[in-house]
Amino acid sequence: MNFMKFAKPEFTYIFALLLVVFQKQEFNICVGFGLPWSIVYIQLWVVILLFSVYTAILCWKILKGHARIWVTILAFVIPLASYFAAAPIYIGDFNKSGLKKDITDNGILTDVLTYKPDFDGVVCVASPHCPFCVEAVKDKIQIVFKRNKIDVLVYLAFGDDIMVQDFRKRAEAVTIPIIVNSNPNAGLDIDENVIPVFLFIKNNKIVHLWRNDQLGYPALDWMEGGLK
Repeated sequence: MNFMKFAKPEFTYIFALLLVVFQKQEFNICVGFGLPWSIVYIQLWVVILLFSVYTAILCWKILKGHARIWVTILAFVIPLASYFAAAPIYIGDFNKSGLKKDITDNGILTDVLTYKPDFDGVVCVASPHCPFCVEAVKDKIQIVFKRNKIDVLVYLAFGDDIMVQDFRKRAEAVTIPIIVNSNPNAGLDIDENVIPVFLFIKNNKIVHLWRNDQLGYPALDWMEGGLK
């Protein structure tokens, strides 16, 4: 019985360690099943918090003397701190608002509707050399595409076939549609100067825009619901 008491916290820490090490994979698997982005984000923190509390309680019951307090505190803090180091919390993670738009005359919009006249969904405006664009497509846009709830498209500011394929490889976006600006010399026909930028197109017009720091998990849930 005593062995089991000491083994339980150890197994708990092994499980917590796996949560930390494979945090990104676990997150992608959960959202891949179609669960709301916000719920997946919160539930992983709830799990690690419960395991920290559970382990701390076990340590408090098992240990005696001065070590009891410090080990209990460490048992609670270490898993949370490790998970935070692996998956930091940013203010943008909880952002939803973005900017409401009503744009019908726009070069990007024209290119997208030429590609697909009934397009209804999100466009990630990116540069082939932008590392933040690659990460946005890999960690968010590619998953939205796979969930297949709305139309998804990557729009490159410029590029040739080689650049497109290189971007696909780095963003791990093998099947996601990618089109290139038909008039790259004119630049990007949007107000924002920093990319990636995310446009929501509905009823043949741009109705919403998010900067990268505005595309939090609530925003992803909102856009997948058609901004309803």
